[in-house]
Amino acid sequence: MTKTIGLADAGGGESATDTIGASGAGLGGTISLGTVYIRPIGISPSIAYAPGEHWFRGNQWPPENTEPPTAVPPAPWPQSANRHFTPVEPPALPPGSPVLAAMPPRAWDPTFYQLVLLTEFAQKWAANPNAVKPALDAILTTALLPANQDSERHNLIQLIEFRDGDLDEVLSQMTSFDAYFQGALGYSKASHPCTNYLFQGAMRVAEFAAMYFKNMYQRPRPWQLWPQLMPPVSVPGHASFPSAHSTQSHTCALVLQAVAAGVVPSVVDITTRLAQRISRGREVLGLHYPSDTVAGEVLAAEVAALYLAGPTVQRLVTAAQAEWHSYTV
Repeated sequence: MTKTIGLADAGGGESATDTIGASGAGLGGTISLGTVYIRPIGISPSIAYAPGEHWFRGNQWPPENTEPPTAVPPAPWPQSANRHFTPVEPPALPPGSPVLAAMPPRAWDPTFYQLVLLTEFAQKWAANPNAVKPALDAILTTALLPANQDSERHNLIQLIEFRDGDLDEVLSQMTSFDAYFQGALGYSKASHPCTNYLFQGAMRVAEFAAMYFKNMYQRPRPWQLWPQLMPPVSVPGHASFPSAHSTQSHTCALVLQAVAAGVVPSVVDITTRLAQRISRGREVLGLHYPSDTVAGEVLAAEVAALYLAGPTVQRLVTAAQAEWHSYTV
């Protein structure tokens, strides 16, 4: 394993795929037992009330309720079409690619290759960095209305009861949540190297965008307004809005959907729910407002679209799609 460079407020650590870790890292992390990785699964509060109820239902994994809860139970995720433990054949290069264009660039450490992909993203981002700002402005303006602030405070206080059941999982996701996406979709760095490069790059560019807007809005953390929340971990040393965990997890979900669609049944549902769960965990700890999470999801749509449009990323996407299709007959 390779020692990692943590994001935002990370303290480093090791992870299943040489990830740089999730923004907000500093404690916990994927627990390593030699070559075995443990992904704690706790009880996560649903993101809204069920009809006629005024308390949050708790979900294990997979969630028993749709998000937000409705009276209609969710359909079970169908079985994947895998027939082989290992790929049937190596992924093919995109048509017309020279040998030197082979993906992934296996000699690159993923931590450094993230910077290659970030450079490409930043060039596109620079053309209109504030394209999504009106949408974020509207979310924050609405959230700061006195009645909505009181509603968010009440929401976060209610979530305190979930900390015992959710803490191990959320702590693990503070330094790395790639292991959870891998567990949900059944892939690894070894089996899907191009997908791993894309995932790691997506985490970096999403962090880049989230920090840009955090510095712009300077929203205080919930704990700064309501000390009674008393988070059980150190509060990250940067502003609250938008949630970087939400931005990162939803961006990664969109990237995985782009490469695994047509191969993994319900990939949109699986990855979206997992991103919601990761984001909701930050609210359970009292580190983010629900509106921070919503803003992160909105920002992720913009980030993912720009990221996937990059020429190097497009080549990686083609190679990653071949990885997923090589596992089926």
